[in-house]
Amino acid sequence: MKAEHAQSRIAALRAEIGRHDELYYRKATPEITDFEYDVRKHELAELEGKFPQFASADSPTQKVGDDRAQGFVEVAHRQKMLSLDNTYNEVEVRAFHTRLTKLLEVEDLRYTVEPKIDGLAVSLTYEDGKLVRAVTRGKGDKGDDVTANVRTIQTLPHTLTGAAPRVVEIRGEIYLTAAEFERINAERAAAGEDLYANPRNLAAGTIKQLDTSEVAKRKLAIVLYSLGYCEPEAVASQSELHDQLRAWGLPVVEKIWPVRGIDAAWAAIGELDGLRRSFAYGTDGAVVKLDAMAQQRAVGATDKAPRWAIAYKFKPDTARTRLRAITIQVGKTGILSPVAELEPVLLAGSTISRATLHNEDEIRRKDIRVGDLVEIEKAGEVIPAVLKSFPEERVAGAAEFDLFALVGGKCPVCGSGIARLEVAAEEAQGVAWKCQNYDCRAQRTGRLGFFCSRRALAIDGLGETVAAKLVELEWVKDQPDLYDVTLASLATLNLGTTEELRIFGEKNATKIVAAREAAKALPLEKWLYALSVPDVGESTARELGRRHRNFVELADSTLLKAVLQKAELLAQREFEAPASRKNPAKSDEDKARRKELCARLDAEIAALDAGVLAGAPADIGPAVAASLLDFFAGEPGRRLLAKLRALGIDPQGTVAEAGVLTGKTFVLTGTLPTLKREEGEQKILAAGGKVSGSVSKKTSFVLAGADAGSKLEKAQALGVRVIDEAEFLKLVAGQ
Repeated sequence: MKAEHAQSRIAALRAEIGRHDELYYRKATPEITDFEYDVRKHELAELEGKFPQFASADSPTQKVGDDRAQGFVEVAHRQKMLSLDNTYNEVEVRAFHTRLTKLLEVEDLRYTVEPKIDGLAVSLTYEDGKLVRAVTRGKGDKGDDVTANVRTIQTLPHTLTGAAPRVVEIRGEIYLTAAEFERINAERAAAGEDLYANPRNLAAGTIKQLDTSEVAKRKLAIVLYSLGYCEPEAVASQSELHDQLRAWGLPVVEKIWPVRGIDAAWAAIGELDGLRRSFAYGTDGAVVKLDAMAQQRAVGATDKAPRWAIAYKFKPDTARTRLRAITIQVGKTGILSPVAELEPVLLAGSTISRATLHNEDEIRRKDIRVGDLVEIEKAGEVIPAVLKSFPEERVAGAAEFDLFALVGGKCPVCGSGIARLEVAAEEAQGVAWKCQNYDCRAQRTGRLGFFCSRRALAIDGLGETVAAKLVELEWVKDQPDLYDVTLASLATLNLGTTEELRIFGEKNATKIVAAREAAKALPLEKWLYALSVPDVGESTARELGRRHRNFVELADSTLLKAVLQKAELLAQREFEAPASRKNPAKSDEDKARRKELCARLDAEIAALDAGVLAGAPADIGPAVAASLLDFFAGEPGRRLLAKLRALGIDPQGTVAEAGVLTGKTFVLTGTLPTLKREEGEQKILAAGGKVSGSVSKKTSFVLAGADAGSKLEKAQALGVRVIDEAEFLKLVAGQ
């Protein structure tokens, strides 16, 4: 592969993996299987190895996945909480052993082999035997404080049995049993709500709930298996640790294999594979660890993973079947997504008849055609995916897939025209076809379902089934129309067919009415995101909500107009530059004229940057600005705003008045002496400043506390001013 092609592929893989990291770690809604994800990450690592000139510290191959979420206090781990290197290959497991023998100059190494649990990683801190804190892995050095939620786990003791260290961090996984997962989904099915995809995602989403009473209703479980910081030292080996955890009364894995040598470790992996389906928690592999902790410390770790452990991941369950047809689904943004209709086949304990095909380009890349024998995969119990076809067994005349031809150039739901997007929306994963009718029934249903989702307005009880029925009956056209549907109408809603009467019921209807009333008080950023305004994700909605007082101000936004104005000025300046390639100067007089014009343009751009655009986030660019202004100027946007006015709903932005910190950007790192992180952030925002998660040359101050890490180092390297809590409080006070 040529360097320029490698650079392009590396950039594409980083963007794709970054998107899947966001879906997996932050939103608990993965779209691809672990195996598909690992294949992409392995390809990226190989390319970065072959082309080191394109390596980057920000690459997904060099970082721990970040599971932090809004609404939680960020807490530093006393000892970093890393991820694991993984492989699907016996050769690489043996290569791991070879590396360790060279590092330690010891041939006869002892290991433990343990189940790799498919849950949410968490670190528990016990002080003098008392549980004081529970923190998610976050980004490795810091995570979210979920102590209140973890305390609802009935199997977890809050006090250790017997003698305990003064301070100890104990790591493990939070999970849901299969029985509890099935119970929750059965209740949701009875209420006409969407079903959860798999236990891991539900456990991850549950632990990040802000309402502990809701967390308690879902009977989370936990299993503990490793050690972080410990003072004084309690054990000398990994195998001793499991005995000690059990002695402290903590829930542990059913079985570990203490072994000597890599041959015995490989045999133990095979034994675990035969037993793992009987465990209470989901497992997707085996973890091989050096047993002696002195040896663990000796070999150390990279920024991402310990050198003394490796995860061998079991190959996902696959099956072969025939592809009967490819049907098309339409999402809330109008993207047309192909779905595989399969001859039913038993896979991982369930009968599969449908699977995702992602998009048209993916189908063509894999050369999948109707009638083909295909291999499907169901790893981690996510939506099954079609992995590949077998062209050698293809029936004669099978045509290459053509989405446009399949639907006759029209949306299969509303019959409107479709257009190909070269730069597709987030859910399209590349190029895609999109229905051009905003009022398409499928889009209306998708938007209503999203409007009520936990990520948006959290109107519990209104899932896909109920949303589809409300749109079908024409009771809801735009999302706010939900407020016009009476309690009596909701209670008598028939979710079944004419042959099967299935009434929604007063209890479920009452829950929706109460939740929609509570949603009226949510801020502008939540409503903006919930209304599925084109090109507005959570981060963009949050920034816009901080800079606009309400929808009226946003619809005619001075900020957004300034973003477009700056883009036009920059384009004009590039065109008029004396050395412009697109418009070469014809004479010295022409160069002088252009130089004077460019100076005026530079002054206008600088005035915008210092004025209206001061502190504006980078993700509000001209494309987003144009999309927002066009939407609110168009018929759908005007209709939405008119409906909100009629309902008396006026969500407010979190605009801070100009203050002593206006125009200043802060990055917080480490543990402050008295202030909690969110208290510091609130003080900055209240004083007109901005909080960023990363250090750059544009950062005004880095507020550093104890155990500050890489952000402090980067600030020092860039010459960014570093302040402590005392200096910060003086700044806030205007001193």
